Amino acid sequence: MTNISDKAREDAIAEEAAGWVARLGSRDATEADRRRFEFWKMQDPAHAAAFEEMSALWGDLASVPKTVAPRRRRMVGGGMAALLLMGCLGVVANDTGLVAWYRSDFYTPVGVVKRIDLDDGSVVTLNTDSAIQVRYGQTERRIVLLRGEAFFDVTPNPARPFVVSGNEAQAIALGTHYAVRVGDYDEVMVEEGHVAVTSGSQRAVLDAGGTAKLGAEGRLVTGSGDVANLTSWRGGKLVFSGLPLGEVLDRIGRYQHGRIVVLDDQAAQLRVSGVFAANDIDQTFAALQESLPIRIIRLSDWVTLVRSR
Repeated sequence: MTNISDKAREDAIAEEAAGWVARLGSRDATEADRRRFEFWKMQDPAHAAAFEEMSALWGDLASVPKTVAPRRRRMVGGGMAALLLMGCLGVVANDTGLVAWYRSDFYTPVGVVKRIDLDDGSVVTLNTDSAIQVRYGQTERRIVLLRGEAFFDVTPNPARPFVVSGNEAQAIALGTHYAVRVGDYDEVMVEEGHVAVTSGSQRAVLDAGGTAKLGAEGRLVTGSGDVANLTSWRGGKLVFSGLPLGEVLDRIGRYQHGRIVVLDDQAAQLRVSGVFAANDIDQTFAALQESLPIRIIRLSDWVTLVRSR
């Protein structure tokens, strides 16, 4: 059985080694950095071994887009290398947003929120890294949300219903203001008016403040929430009230390139309340680290680690 203190030491060494790989691989690495690295490596044989493993892993990750999968390697630091691998592979998977971009009529890059005025007077506000198709016909006005999240200010027209299609659900507006999000599950949030949400044979009508999402088993679950806070991204703010840190980081992560990896459940379950700027992720990370017992380590522009202190 592995001693807890030994595991913590292995994790710490693996984290330091990953930091050195990222630092020495950056363009602004200096001779002073290299001297400090050599001194660190000489302090303990485990340092050199961990650095070698992390360097090899980093090299494998660099070739991921060109290969089917990286070679398997011994896991370093009680799973630290595996977590880094998962995080970087997540970056590659996230790049499939290019598929949505090619299919879309309108698309926002990471970190950009955009207003779109449609021909009928309706307005779509696209959140970061989101994409839609516009399919207006004589009998209906249909928007296909290919990726991300959008807020809709709909001009009423009973002769041509306004329908938003997600992955598995669709939301039919009855002259209203509402948001639709796709991802692991479809979600609808109504700010004003009424929206009929359907999925297969399931149907629910939401009033202002109403929410609906597809559960893990495809069941349509309705509820209520502060839709103004849930869609505060329209004003450049992210508002959280008692949400788990893991969920908060998922949302924050949409406003930056790369992957945020939470290393332990204790950190992921910490509750977060506050208002953060969507366009200043560094400031947001600093505020989270100051108010919560966590450490946030930026290994590179593409990988950020979060762990309990």
